[in-house]
Amino acid sequence: MKFTDFLHKYSNTNNLPVYMLSGSEYFLKKQALTGIKERFFLDGGVKEGLIQFNGKDTGSNFAVSQAEGNATQNVKASGLLNDIFDEVRTAPMFGKRKLIIVENADSLLVKHQERISEYIKSPFSINCLILEVLSIDKRTKLAKAMSGKQGVIVECDKLFDRPAPWETKKPEYDSELTKWIIIHARSYDKTMNLKSAFCLLERTGNSLAIIDRQLDALSIFVGDKKEISMEDIQRFSGASHREKLFNLLDAIGMKNTISAVKMAENLFNVGMENERKTITFDPRSIAIIIVISSHRRMKDLWKILRVLNTGGNKDDILEKKYAPRPFVDKMIKQAQNFNEEEMSEKWKYMLEADLLCKTSRLSPTLIIEQLITKLCMWPRNELSNTVS
Repeated sequence: MKFTDFLHKYSNTNNLPVYMLSGSEYFLKKQALTGIKERFFLDGGVKEGLIQFNGKDTGSNFAVSQAEGNATQNVKASGLLNDIFDEVRTAPMFGKRKLIIVENADSLLVKHQERISEYIKSPFSINCLILEVLSIDKRTKLAKAMSGKQGVIVECDKLFDRPAPWETKKPEYDSELTKWIIIHARSYDKTMNLKSAFCLLERTGNSLAIIDRQLDALSIFVGDKKEISMEDIQRFSGASHREKLFNLLDAIGMKNTISAVKMAENLFNVGMENERKTITFDPRSIAIIIVISSHRRMKDLWKILRVLNTGGNKDDILEKKYAPRPFVDKMIKQAQNFNEEEMSEKWKYMLEADLLCKTSRLSPTLIIEQLITKLCMWPRNELSNTVS
């Protein structure tokens, strides 16, 4: 069961005797565990009935040979499992039930798959056992025993921050992570839509802990207002580094030289996000990123222009994936500002700027200003038509 499905279904179902939290996203595991604990206390559980184990406590503190070491590890793992089962199979002395949590249970599942599988098939249903693991092979007998009748595997894997590779027709803002943001905003008594969630994601990156802190701050920032909008996020945090770069590329696409130069100057002043998603203030690095990004945008516009010149339309552009669906109209409008004859010349300007950024002592800011001016330049024949 995906974590998001678990969030939807858990509050509407009875507690199961066994839960397995699998995956590498520990924030999601913590969130799932918090939900189970809350339900445990609401259903009559007490603090004394909350018992925790750690699967890593099976290690030996003594120096022994490898064979002796393996035997010692097995004995200790077996002893730990016996302690866990003793707790799970006995009625609580305090409260209505016990909640037994086993962190880092991967090694226990490997060494004692049969015993744990047998327990899952016939659990002591008064109590609840939670096994936290990094991963589990769904083909194993143990995983198949977690069928949903006696137990369920909650998959707490990293969430896609863009539509999954096989979901080719979805817009950029429709992803697992944006859907999680919408769900998580409810814990702060706020609502969001997918576009607002994507706007927040662009500013925070994909760390769930950072997103959580930003949602907390945003909920205070908007006050009694129920919905967090894109405008609220923009007022709270300003334009993202990615948006500033996209705005620059849009200005170049519209051949708006003055706006594009001002936007480039701002990027040199406030820094830019690099490929590692960290902010750099190095002028040469910023200049190279602008050149590379301009090259990509001009390449896309050239492709769109060729489709339009051969009688193609918006649907053909989308089918060839030359532009994302939310931005296709904007990209078509930009492509129509160019003609194929001038594109090869624009290409030469970008190659020259790239070489200058990497080899010359010229100011990176000046190199970019000159490049923008050349990319936004209208062909002479079109300029004369515009003037007349």
